[in-house]
Amino acid sequence: MSRILTVIPQAWGAQALEAALGAAQQVSAGEGFAAVLISSQPSAQDAEWATRAGARQVYQSVHAALGECDEAQVLVAAVGEALRAIPRLGGEVPLVLLPPGPQGEELAALLADHLDGQALGRCVALRFTGDELLAERMAWGGRMRLCLQIARGPAFACLRAARPVFNAPSESDVFTIELHGHLPTALTLDKRESGQRLPPLEGARLVVSGGRGVNEQGFALLEALALSLGGTLGGSLPAVDAGMVPVLRQVGVSGKFVSPQVYVAVGISGTLQHLAGVSLDSCIVAINPDPEADIFKVASLGIVAPWETLLPALLDELR
Repeated sequence: MSRILTVIPQAWGAQALEAALGAAQQVSAGEGFAAVLISSQPSAQDAEWATRAGARQVYQSVHAALGECDEAQVLVAAVGEALRAIPRLGGEVPLVLLPPGPQGEELAALLADHLDGQALGRCVALRFTGDELLAERMAWGGRMRLCLQIARGPAFACLRAARPVFNAPSESDVFTIELHGHLPTALTLDKRESGQRLPPLEGARLVVSGGRGVNEQGFALLEALALSLGGTLGGSLPAVDAGMVPVLRQVGVSGKFVSPQVYVAVGISGTLQHLAGVSLDSCIVAINPDPEADIFKVASLGIVAPWETLLPALLDELR
């Protein structure tokens, strides 16, 4: 039995299937892996794709109550039952790969908690050295790389890899596992208008952010500036704590990660916790009255000036 197993909820679609198989193929490096397909009914086509990618065992795990449900909170119960029904994985540290992306990362963390395993999250490299698993992942917005050595499993991770190479169908063992455990009720969403007239931070090409040095009047100017430039509004943790900007617009290690072309930082000192939320590829424009502020060390353009005089003048020019 392979020590590498990939779990693929079929409700997540063909893209998730392909991404998970590509990761398993890369980490296994020819030694083979096992695939667990989670759905309400078996899929001969998906099982064939898994075998063509190199899966030596394919477990089609079906639960009649799943339907098209793709929620991690529901899937974790079904996946947990399926993994307990599969013969123990070989090796001291079995590795379970989930499709890369937010859904996969959430499911990996829930499964690690559910099955008393290790949650590795979004990794950039995974490899075995003897009986130990080595994992690498980025931190602080890509400014640091963590190397993790795992001596106890199972370990749950996501990995983005190249597209898998599909070969001619090979001899693989395909099993069907009937799941009968109780599944939690899927969440019902109540959608309401937020009243926000600015676009979300995710995917914005320009973000204007304010920090501790900006008050309520200043954030009104920052919002007007963002609208004038076709961008959106963000804020640092101190600004969120002060009630200047809602938490959904917080940028930083405890908030959102943004990767705009231009990031305008007004009244932001430039702590590592905040900069961890800004892509290294973004052009940072810093406005701060303190010439010694750390933000100027990473800014492409720095302006030493109080926002009270600079922002109104800038808005006048844009008008």
